[in-house]
Amino acid sequence: MENTQTSFFEDGVSTREQTANLILRGNGRRPLTKSQKTFNRLVRRVESLRSTIEDQVRQLDEALAYYGRHLHARLLQETDVRKEFVRTLAPFLEDRRLKWKDRDALRQMLGEHLDRIIGHEGPLNDDDLRVLFQNLHRISFDQAMRENMEASRSMMEDMFDDLGLDIDLSNFQPDMTPEAFAAATAELDEKIRLQAEQEAEAEAARQRRRARGPAQLEKERRMREAEELRKKSIAAVYKQLAKVLHPDLEPDAAQRERKLVLMQELTAAYRNNDLHTLLRLELEWIRREEGNLERLTQEKLSIYNQVLREQALDLEHELENLPYLPRYRPLVVIDGPFQMRLRTDGPNEAREIDASIATMNAAIFQLRSDNAIRHLRNIVREYRRMDDFTCPF
Repeated sequence: MENTQTSFFEDGVSTREQTANLILRGNGRRPLTKSQKTFNRLVRRVESLRSTIEDQVRQLDEALAYYGRHLHARLLQETDVRKEFVRTLAPFLEDRRLKWKDRDALRQMLGEHLDRIIGHEGPLNDDDLRVLFQNLHRISFDQAMRENMEASRSMMEDMFDDLGLDIDLSNFQPDMTPEAFAAATAELDEKIRLQAEQEAEAEAARQRRRARGPAQLEKERRMREAEELRKKSIAAVYKQLAKVLHPDLEPDAAQRERKLVLMQELTAAYRNNDLHTLLRLELEWIRREEGNLERLTQEKLSIYNQVLREQALDLEHELENLPYLPRYRPLVVIDGPFQMRLRTDGPNEAREIDASIATMNAAIFQLRSDNAIRHLRNIVREYRRMDDFTCPF
């Protein structure tokens, strides 16, 4: 919902104010019932989740736009410079002027740079870099990727088995691009969620079968009736409001245009089972026509509360998976098997990339000078000085 959205019944009223109008209020003579309090809590929860989703979408869209304008070209340049830096470093692996500890650190440094190239481009496409990879690891790049993927896949499958989930990870392949990996991870998350829900439903069904006495049968009957009543209630709200808001019944041209927009909103809400929007329109209509909420019976409140709970769960799931939608794949950074982060701080990312490019270019220039070995020793010394063995470039 847009924050500037206005209501047919209350001109200029924002979405947040409309939500405030949904909140039921007691008085000294008649305090709120438990169902009414639950209704208020769920309405606030649904609105809070929708607002959070709107904010997150705006932030991700801004990050995506910044990526397109400022980061994409930088990342391509950084990878090209990193390849050149690796090619400049590689010949020193056999230089006997370096101590064995320095050569060992150089091997680790080159391995980290190759990992970063792989993380950005996916599979190594340069033959000379594949040869270097094999020299460093004593195994071909393709074989290493297969073994790494198999080990990660086996670990994840064991974890899912422990959780009682039958998850197929065969679509994760070693030659996947970062974009394909992000898509597969999002698909995996959806499979896990659906299977977990199915398992929970199956367990609930097993428990019902084990204790299917008269009380349980009566409970199931009431649940079926409540579900049928819920569907009828939502349909009734839609039909009732459609009669009031239908533009063909409005003689005033300006009002007819506004009703046309509201009718479209009403129809979309009905198709999406969006009780929150239907309810807002219904309560506004009740207030406008009758000035009270007495028609919102306990029976209807119970139905509304059930649907609002379902809406809240759906919105929570939407919020959780929002960053991994296909459109945001360029923002995904792979941080190890089945782990990722998002580029959401564009300006800081740009500064870090620029600094990385400048540092590597300066190092390349030094390594091609007459004092190359001295500069290399300084580079290796700085690398070894890092506590976590993180390459300073």
